[in-house]
Amino acid sequence: MNNPQTHYLLRNCSELEQLQAQHTATEITQQLQLWSDLTAHLAKVQRSLDQFLIPLLKQPELTVILTGAGTSAFVGEAIVPALRSQNSLDIHSVASTDLVSNPQLYLHSDRPTLLISFARSGNSPESVAAVNIVDQLVDQSYHLFITCNQEGQLAVSAQQSANRFCLLMPQLTNDQSFAMTSSYSCMYLSALHCLDQQSLEQKSQQRQLLSEYCQQSLDTFVDYSRKLASQNFQRLVFLGSGGLQGNARESSLKCMELTAGKLVATHDSSLGFRHGPKFIVNQKTLVVVMRSNAAYTQQYDDDIIAELRRDGVAKVLVLSRDPLAHSIPQVAPTTDKLADVYQGLAWVMFAQVLGFELSINLGLSPDNPCPSGEVNRVVQGVTIHPVTVHA
Repeated sequence: MNNPQTHYLLRNCSELEQLQAQHTATEITQQLQLWSDLTAHLAKVQRSLDQFLIPLLKQPELTVILTGAGTSAFVGEAIVPALRSQNSLDIHSVASTDLVSNPQLYLHSDRPTLLISFARSGNSPESVAAVNIVDQLVDQSYHLFITCNQEGQLAVSAQQSANRFCLLMPQLTNDQSFAMTSSYSCMYLSALHCLDQQSLEQKSQQRQLLSEYCQQSLDTFVDYSRKLASQNFQRLVFLGSGGLQGNARESSLKCMELTAGKLVATHDSSLGFRHGPKFIVNQKTLVVVMRSNAAYTQQYDDDIIAELRRDGVAKVLVLSRDPLAHSIPQVAPTTDKLADVYQGLAWVMFAQVLGFELSINLGLSPDNPCPSGEVNRVVQGVTIHPVTVHA
């Protein structure tokens, strides 16, 4: 019989309970095991998943849209650049909030469309509406739901429709805290499992390498984040290029959510940051650069790093595979066998930990940083308006 874990993110369970932080700490930490467990979890449904997905992906005219709201949308934003580079799929990332409000910009009635929906609860109004709108406006529509809640509307609807398949995540991914952490990363890795052109064995190896790297780095992430939180930054910027910009966006949202907006957080690309957004920088700003592993792109990351350091205004933190460029002392060495699209999740985990420590430093509850209810775990108050055929 396994002994129950007594510490998460270098705090004991009693302290975490007092801080109202136990769900968030547990859910960040459990990713290490969940990523390794995904191989066995996905193997159980591989045959039925292949029967649904492979014939669709062979259709030459197929359009694939990755969608979700908020954090769920950023899954697609982070992985689509890598997927587009390795195959000929007509694949796009479109937030459900955009798809629902402007369906005419993204949908064509005569083009077969596979909508891949990411959803923690499967109950968000826009997530449900996006599915119905695609079915309404597209003659040949198909749906793959990657969701964490077997009782959610998306998961339940898949049992009732032949054009829908639900790839359910492990039960523990249905995060109970406000901020999505293990739900994001497991849906991300599962989407790569479905669409990445590597073999199943190679993708399993990537998940294992990621888990091992973060296992070795997590305590260091916590120590360093605690020191950063004590410096009382007021502004936080995450920069990333290519798919890392999607991870930068998720990282900025995570820190803004966990600090209930008391810390202003934003994101951009390394090149885009100079074009106006750099005005955010002052002496209370932390800029985190997710340095690309692609040699060409890396030059632009290094240019903005050097420029910010010359300016001498903001604190600059570099996350990099190269230990000579990495800003966090004593971080575990990574391997060049870990592809960029997987490495990005390690940097998101760092941002999750940073947001957690910033929340505690501000005297907030990481599990529910907005107890007054203006912002909710599952979005409320959205009116879905009818779509006409000629939307």
